[in-house]
Amino acid sequence: MKLAHFHLPLLLLMLPIGFSQAAETKKFPSYSMILVGGGLSICSSTHESACASDPDWAADAKKTELYQLQTKYIDNIANAEHWSEQRKPFLVKVTAMLQHLQRKLVDTPVSQRELSRLWRSSEVEVNGVWVSGRDLYSNLTGSELNFIFDQLEIELTQSDSSRARLKEQVSPQLSKDQFSLGLYQQFVELTREVSLKKTPHILVMTASGRDPYAAVDFYLSIFNQLGVTASWLPVNAAYQAAIRDSAGIEAGCSNFSKYITTEQGSFQRARVYPDLAMEQRDFCLKGSENAVSQIAKADGIFINGGDQSLTYKALKNADGSDTPELAKIRSMLEGGQLIIGGTSAGTAVMSGGSYLGQQTVMISNGQSAQAIYQGALEQPAPAEGCENDQSCGVGIDGKTLTYQASGLNLFPWGVLDTHFSERGRQGRLLTLVAQTKATFGFGVDEATGLLVGFDAKNPNLVRFHVKGNNGVYVAERSAESKFKPSELTEMTSHYFTNGDSFSLQDGQLMSNFADWKYAPNSTNRPLLNSGNVFNSDNYRQLAQLLCGTQSRDATGQFSVAGRDYQLTLHHPAAAASRTGNYSIGNVNKTYCSYRNVLVSVVPVQ
Repeated sequence: MKLAHFHLPLLLLMLPIGFSQAAETKKFPSYSMILVGGGLSICSSTHESACASDPDWAADAKKTELYQLQTKYIDNIANAEHWSEQRKPFLVKVTAMLQHLQRKLVDTPVSQRELSRLWRSSEVEVNGVWVSGRDLYSNLTGSELNFIFDQLEIELTQSDSSRARLKEQVSPQLSKDQFSLGLYQQFVELTREVSLKKTPHILVMTASGRDPYAAVDFYLSIFNQLGVTASWLPVNAAYQAAIRDSAGIEAGCSNFSKYITTEQGSFQRARVYPDLAMEQRDFCLKGSENAVSQIAKADGIFINGGDQSLTYKALKNADGSDTPELAKIRSMLEGGQLIIGGTSAGTAVMSGGSYLGQQTVMISNGQSAQAIYQGALEQPAPAEGCENDQSCGVGIDGKTLTYQASGLNLFPWGVLDTHFSERGRQGRLLTLVAQTKATFGFGVDEATGLLVGFDAKNPNLVRFHVKGNNGVYVAERSAESKFKPSELTEMTSHYFTNGDSFSLQDGQLMSNFADWKYAPNSTNRPLLNSGNVFNSDNYRQLAQLLCGTQSRDATGQFSVAGRDYQLTLHHPAAAASRTGNYSIGNVNKTYCSYRNVLVSVVPVQ
């Protein structure tokens, strides 16, 4: 196998094809969007395992969140108003466990990981019956766990007289994962194309986070260290609800903590982040006109990960129309005046609009096996742990594939999915594309970016480029593709990896593999088979084996609802694959890209 080896400076490796220094006058940027699949790993004071060496953090560096079992906090948790009638007997056990842990810890602050470990390993007697901490913990819903830990979290401050809040600090150049660092650098370089300034202005939106304050310090720190001016744009679901308070904007913004709870499911955030809560309140009181003014001055906006439905609520009105903030973002993006970046939920929410006469939907939940068995449902995503309090809804559970009619409508060319290969999400994307009759779906792997380029002069052409540690999976529906629950046939799949480019011209996909990749020359024709094909990244591993050999077929199995299924990957004559080696830092990685591999799923008789 012929392999190409590259040892170039990091920034050069991460620049998009066709990048050049900005000219004296503005022109449409080479790429206007960089959509990351999540999983970015950057050296920070709260994530030291991502550091290649030990950074020398400043005195005000936050190392971890801490939780303390104080009586007043436990009393807040025991407030029956938060718990439904059917869960109140369960609350008695939770309160008893927290009081037991309080006696054990004697007011010592601990991390969430340590508190969870102590809880699970404990037992407590309630009305003469011993209750297992492990069983109790596992029977909490996601919202109940969030409520408990939010009530117990404490503000961390410096020990000196200033009592200033400790903040997460970032040392990007010490990151082990040079791919992750390169993606942030790529975003910064694209904003320089737009701004024509050495120091562009980037706005950070943390709207995807249930706690909209938790990631602010991280993003401001990393972007400021990468040579731009970064500011927080506190536009979130709570903000939109507050400025529309029936009693007026002043009443809504002054009672912002209520909306943090009702719209985002967070509690006690002003106690943990008092400075950010005050900044949020002041921003809220100035209303949409001020927010739009801030956006107008930006060269780039980066949206964090979390829950895409929260970002949707932050930028869309209840009737699905654009808020003034999104309208400004849209006009600037379409005019080549703004770069949009997103990771995880910040990527998934970009879907929406229509392409080739078909509506593009936004995915919100689901696992692959369940998706193929049941199909997709257009309804809100079930709450995490909904099985524990029977709140999932009729005929669905936490694994059900759900979607909504649209996201932000900034990416109309197909459904976007994230954390893709790592979580075996091929089945859910294939199902959603087939069922909604979209033509394309795009699954972005972790620590990987999909660069999106377009130009108002040629609206029928959109260009894509893949950068990062892994790849982008493209699901394509054709006239031969068929779907019904439990059966999927003749879907086309492509997998483009680092350095590959592809484009859509009037709905036709055209691709160019990186010039350092070569056709595999292995003559092996092994029988390729995988069990539990949607577990972890088994699908990707199976497809990569097919990609690098002369085999024509590979199969995998999975089971759902007591029934066995077989997935087949077929490499027809029209398919092509390329492989190559790529070095960055101390990492040497082998890639295999392919196009036009057919996917089918049938039940095993």
